[in-house]
Amino acid sequence: MVSLVPTPTLWLLDDSPTEADFIRAALSPTCRLDSFTDGAVLLEALSHQAHPDVVVLDWEMPGLSGIEVCEYLRSNPVTAALPVLLLTSHQTAEDVMRGMEAGANDYVFKPFRPLELVARVHALVRRDTLRKRALADEHSRRVLAEDALVVVQAAEERAWRAEAERAHLLEREQQARREVEVLAAETRQHAEFERQLLGIVSHDLRNPLSAITLTASALKRQIADERHQRGIQRILLSADRAIRMVRDLLDFTRARQGVGIAVQRKVTDLHELVRAAVDEARASRPDRSIEVVQSGDGVGSWDPNRLEQVIANLIGNALQYSPPPTGVRVETHGEEDALVLKVHNLGPPISADLLPRIFEPMERGTESVDRAGGSIGLGLYIVRHIVLAHAGTVSIESTAPEGTTFTVRLPRHPPASPD
Repeated sequence: MVSLVPTPTLWLLDDSPTEADFIRAALSPTCRLDSFTDGAVLLEALSHQAHPDVVVLDWEMPGLSGIEVCEYLRSNPVTAALPVLLLTSHQTAEDVMRGMEAGANDYVFKPFRPLELVARVHALVRRDTLRKRALADEHSRRVLAEDALVVVQAAEERAWRAEAERAHLLEREQQARREVEVLAAETRQHAEFERQLLGIVSHDLRNPLSAITLTASALKRQIADERHQRGIQRILLSADRAIRMVRDLLDFTRARQGVGIAVQRKVTDLHELVRAAVDEARASRPDRSIEVVQSGDGVGSWDPNRLEQVIANLIGNALQYSPPPTGVRVETHGEEDALVLKVHNLGPPISADLLPRIFEPMERGTESVDRAGGSIGLGLYIVRHIVLAHAGTVSIESTAPEGTTFTVRLPRHPPASPD
């Protein structure tokens, strides 16, 4: 019998010592079991103890019956969803209806077989665990959508302000006026996009963000005023950050749905990809030192676009989590059948309790750094799934003396398909 929780906790209400011992013998190998002989005592315990995973109630009890305890549990919002299994010798259709109306999730009729009791208890535990997991997943999706909405709203607000300034500067030129009108139409489309954002979990988010980038880039080339140049540059940076978030959200959705991140393999030189990514990072962060160490053959069969995403995420992560005076080291080393990529920084060590979860969604090394940088906490999660899509591995080591090192190992060629 396999349960979704390691050892579920069960509370038993039964006034018969013999029957309680029989039930304990059946369930104790796979459950933690606490027994109660009084329904009122059980309800009192719920008010000051951690709730069990399942409550098993004997219908016939002195004082509060099992049915009455079940009705109380369902009437209390705190315990309304607590799984309840009724033990009863009442087997008529009317009795079953009475128990279900009281809120019981399942029945075991007396005399019962131990295997049936164990199976029904664990079935209730599994259903309740899946229910809780679904609620947690829904909450995670809502948080991701709300974070993306805040970023897009800020970018659109800056776009509106920039549009008004540009209209004032270009109002004497007819061609410029037409460009402003086009931008206004696109902005109205973006406003409609904003209202639908919470219902959109697809690549459609990329289109309006790309339009903002293209238009702002064109205007940046046409406007010489330094103050407006800075405003347009902020628009471009915000739009680029939102596009990265959308890409991460799409990859996150594919990974969570079990589809996996698609890769298009072709002959690729990892050394060249790393050098290009480092050049780009140096251009955006001229104040930081990035060292590159490379050896061996760097050629293999990989998806270059996806590996660029891995490299950029790891370098950006290293820059973000290390102090400016320190450097970042990027190593690529070719082995016989694989290539190894290492990205090292001298930032504060990641805590030991976080290390096992660092590649999970929305796990951050430092909350304040990620919020300031606009991260939604999916970068390392996506890195891991891209590496897995290449049949590779990714690991981390982080200590105070040595700093933090992410290590990616990529087979040069895809594994052979099974016959």
